[in-house]
Amino acid sequence: MVLDLPADASVEESIARLTERHEAYRADYRAYYDAHATADSPAIRGADPLIVLVPGVGMFSYGADKQTARVAGEFYRNAINVMHGAEAVSRYTPISDAEKFRIEYWALEEAKLERRPAPQSHQGRIALVTGAASGIGKAIATRLAAEGACVVIADLDPGKAEAAAAEIGGPDVAVGVAVNVADAAAVQAAVDAAVLAFGGVDLVVNNAGLSIAASLIDTTEADWDLLHDVMSKGSFLVSQAAAKVLIAQGLGGDIVYISSKNSVFAGPKNIAYSAAKADQAHQVRLLAAELGEFGVKVNGINPDGVVRGSGIFSSGWGADRAKTYGVKEEDLGQFYADRTLLKREVVPESVADAVFVLTGPELSRTTGVHIPVDSGVAAAFLR
Repeated sequence: MVLDLPADASVEESIARLTERHEAYRADYRAYYDAHATADSPAIRGADPLIVLVPGVGMFSYGADKQTARVAGEFYRNAINVMHGAEAVSRYTPISDAEKFRIEYWALEEAKLERRPAPQSHQGRIALVTGAASGIGKAIATRLAAEGACVVIADLDPGKAEAAAAEIGGPDVAVGVAVNVADAAAVQAAVDAAVLAFGGVDLVVNNAGLSIAASLIDTTEADWDLLHDVMSKGSFLVSQAAAKVLIAQGLGGDIVYISSKNSVFAGPKNIAYSAAKADQAHQVRLLAAELGEFGVKVNGINPDGVVRGSGIFSSGWGADRAKTYGVKEEDLGQFYADRTLLKREVVPESVADAVFVLTGPELSRTTGVHIPVDSGVAAAFLR
């Protein structure tokens, strides 16, 4: 599809015309199908353009995922090379529309398609997960990628982010980017990187966080500021930058906050962390109310202490919590499990499962809620 505007057209003019041309293209595609289809022709598989040419800018290729878009671009360039070669010696003449239809809807090719697995629940979605180089964030990114999404691993440590992305699936599936979520410019750069890598953003998970355990008397102003900068302010900045993309795309989307049962549960020697988590919890409600008109769902997850595989617990938080509760650090996970109704330890994959369900098609009409993933902590029941 060629965008019929001069090379000096503004971005706003190009976007408006592209929207018009896209709708016309879909109508033309339907007419093309209706003109050539027979009683035995299969249903249309899709009508979105794979190649868009913008004068003065270049070629954009689209597909269900990054790999499909890349392959479409390669096919286009090869086709242009063939046309160029033909014109160099004689004249290029394309096959007829009827023959194109026979190739596109070749019975054997359709039979192959019928044997392909059903589309995955998150196929074609682009997820940005903060704090995703380890622990809960990595488990979430891994699960979303397994369900068909392309994922952006955003983390304070760029090396770990890139390593996690390579482990999850490489550049067609996952990319790692550096981000300090307390820095607005860094957050915007991470969102921009996601858009450049995969073409947009559909799903955002605010997972980045840290913990400092101290009593009211021992909590310093620096402790308070750090926890609120990363979790309260950081979640706000990430949601703000992502919302601009989600609204501009006009496709709806999801924002998920990994909050904590501490957002509603009052425990000892934990004021700064729990207060920051409570801030996150109310951001969920506020953003759900504001972004609903754009089709954007905003939900939260309240895990209990996730000890196994957690960067937070391995960095001193676990030792402090164990001391507070009078148990050995190696027994902390079981301690948390034993005080729950189900007596089951919460692990990173437990949280990833909740993100998968909240952002999947089954809960397409659920927004503004918090899902407890705590094996049943009665004191943290939502009321």
